[in-house]
Amino acid sequence: MIVTDIKPQKKSDRFSVFIDGEYSFSLIKEDLLFFKIKKDEEISKKTYDYIIDTVVYIKAQDAALKFLSHKMRTEKEIRRKLKEKEYSENVIEKVVEFLIKYNYINDFEYCLAYIRQSQKLKPLGSIAIKQKLRFYGVDDGTIEKALSESDIDETGQASQLLDKKMSIMDNSIDAAKKRKLQDFLLRRGYSYDIIRTVFKNKGI
Repeated sequence: MIVTDIKPQKKSDRFSVFIDGEYSFSLIKEDLLFFKIKKDEEISKKTYDYIIDTVVYIKAQDAALKFLSHKMRTEKEIRRKLKEKEYSENVIEKVVEFLIKYNYINDFEYCLAYIRQSQKLKPLGSIAIKQKLRFYGVDDGTIEKALSESDIDETGQASQLLDKKMSIMDNSIDAAKKRKLQDFLLRRGYSYDIIRTVFKNKGI
């Protein structure tokens, strides 16, 4: 195996190492010197395996844990972060397996926490919740399971939101105002069926 190129990474103190023409791993300058990695020179398989399995993996793991220290993250967010830092797919996969095994990342728990927080701070219907969680990379099956266990009273929430919205309007609700109220609830992620039910209950 020949080191064909060593390139400094943007906005980082790390260097990308290319072996046999392909990106392999990244190291800080001190590690390059320690392992005596130089362009156009050979790297032994033993050294290569050690770097991948220990040095690179540990640094990737540390980067992921630091990213998680601020708040919960989804698996997709972790993968994206490590990819931005130019870790190889093999290293990313190994780090993600570790994080899942020890419950550092759990997309189901992430969904439950997101739903609890959103309902407390800004009530949303299931449609909006699904869209948000899909954006963070959670699969539909996990989202549906979390929603079913969260037992959200969408009709009750939509009714309360409608009351607040109607309180700043005059008593007469014409067709134009009704459309505005419907659009408001749609933006909050409530379905047409729930909106029709709430409107019927309010006599709109």
